Amino acid sequence: MLAPLILLQIVALPWLALGDQRIINGNTVNIKDAPWYASIIVNSKLKCGGAIISKNYILTAAKCVDGYSARSIQVRLGTSSCGTSGSIAGICKVKVHSQYSSWRFDNNLALLKTCELLNTTDEIKPIERADKVPDDNSRANVTGCGGRSGNFLDLILDLRISSGIEEKCFQLPVQLHGTQVRILSQKQCAADWKVIPFYLLKGISDLTICTKSPGKGACSTDRGSPLVIDNKLVGILSRAGCSIKPDVYANILGHTNWLDSNTKD
Repeated sequence: MLAPLILLQIVALPWLALGDQRIINGNTVNIKDAPWYASIIVNSKLKCGGAIISKNYILTAAKCVDGYSARSIQVRLGTSSCGTSGSIAGICKVKVHSQYSSWRFDNNLALLKTCELLNTTDEIKPIERADKVPDDNSRANVTGCGGRSGNFLDLILDLRISSGIEEKCFQLPVQLHGTQVRILSQKQCAADWKVIPFYLLKGISDLTICTKSPGKGACSTDRGSPLVIDNKLVGILSRAGCSIKPDVYANILGHTNWLDSNTKD
């Protein structure tokens, strides 16, 4: 009985609570406006978001799939619904970034190779990668479904400062949501995450992009969701701040060589 009591005490602390697990203060999104979006399913449970980057590759966060076999992973495509309809694609290969570390912000990327080539439609299309790093304070859009891993330890690791645990923390959106956020400077991002002066050791660097907007942002298992500017992929969500701290994304442009070398087949 000791372990359950300890967990209950952790959750009950007034300054720690499970944050909302989906896009915060967002609007519903029609998949035709984000046809590159993919829901990552692990062991039959919605876990993360991802982006279609070619006819046979999905890009997501390494945290979502690290340690799982390809046969345990599927992707749901071509639907605005977070749990039904659309099409399901099997995964035959998982490539986690070789420099990924669970305690760092950077290199949190993984490639999922589909077993068959995807048929492109108005609802299923690869997204073009951005060819320049966005300026600070520029606008970007993040889209996500906010799935839940089902792993209580994952939830404990994503504890957020909040006013308390609310019922909404355990609700999942029925439909894809999105919101507009602003690019935050690297220095301010490090300060807000309280990792100065060691932010390079934690991985807030040119390999990451941060965003923050009052009352808006991604949360918990929106991880892996795409950050987009002008219909081009800028980042993949690595760590969410749940509108309290900055959201940290893998900088797609900073990983060009890794992406190119691992998507040749």
